[in-house]
Amino acid sequence: MRRIIYLFILFPLTLYTFLSWQPAHVLASGRIHKCDTDEQPHLTAPSHRGQDIVNLQQCLSSLGYFQGSPSGLYDETTLKAVERFQKEHGLLATGVTDVATWQTISQAMLAKPNQGVSPSPGHELFILVDTRSLTMTVFSRGQPIRQYPVALGKPGSETPPGLWKVVDKSDEYFPGMGPRWMGLNIPTGTYGIHGTDSPWSIGTFASAGCVRMHNAHVVELYDWVSEGTPVLILGNPFLHRYPGLYQGSCGTAVQELQRTLRRLGYYDLKPDGIFGPRTAEAVIKFRKRHGLEEKPVVDDKMWRLLGF
Repeated sequence: MRRIIYLFILFPLTLYTFLSWQPAHVLASGRIHKCDTDEQPHLTAPSHRGQDIVNLQQCLSSLGYFQGSPSGLYDETTLKAVERFQKEHGLLATGVTDVATWQTISQAMLAKPNQGVSPSPGHELFILVDTRSLTMTVFSRGQPIRQYPVALGKPGSETPPGLWKVVDKSDEYFPGMGPRWMGLNIPTGTYGIHGTDSPWSIGTFASAGCVRMHNAHVVELYDWVSEGTPVLILGNPFLHRYPGLYQGSCGTAVQELQRTLRRLGYYDLKPDGIFGPRTAEAVIKFRKRHGLEEKPVVDDKMWRLLGF
């Protein structure tokens, strides 16, 4: 079953590539974490709408304060739900979702008992992160058992798509990353799945490349995950922009360029992520073949001709 899931989901990845990621995260070893530099929230009716409002409505729904389907609109129903939550938790009942309200929501979710189906002992777990819908789906024995909203990398620090695996875990609290960490074997930096001190950022592109979750959700997931659990991050890394590459560029975008040129017969070395003379030759050859100016530069036109 796992092999079938891999083959079914991995095929679209041939259409995607990596950007030049900017790693900046923390492990228990003490490396500096830079994921939480988000603007603080001040959500009010009626002008606010978006995925972050969906996130708020989902959280309030899980706590029993919001009824109906999340609309993404900070309407009267949402305002009343926020007011009721604030009143029952000792906050000033303004209907405005500020930092204090979000932090209290996060704490209430963390204190709430887990509900729903949990993986059985000896389960085969598979995690799928969709960068387009900003969701994480957890499969056990081939069946989806949970779907969580997540925050992913902001423009310029995009979350690297690909098939990875969990390589380390920590249940220590670190400022900015919450109570749990699950590191991934992404070769271009220190990336992982973790919690947050900024719950309002979930449902947006806000991290420095990590997969950010509500603390209640990451605590639940942590107990199911073991080292070696596969994590497939699926999506289009060019959602925001094509990276311009030239001789001297380095990183996973160059590595994916080399892989593609090699598959097309223009490059015969092992991809190393370094835009050196041989890569430049391959780029010039490709550009000449497709009627572009013969120069060692990968621009938007070339990315599109490469199939991205």
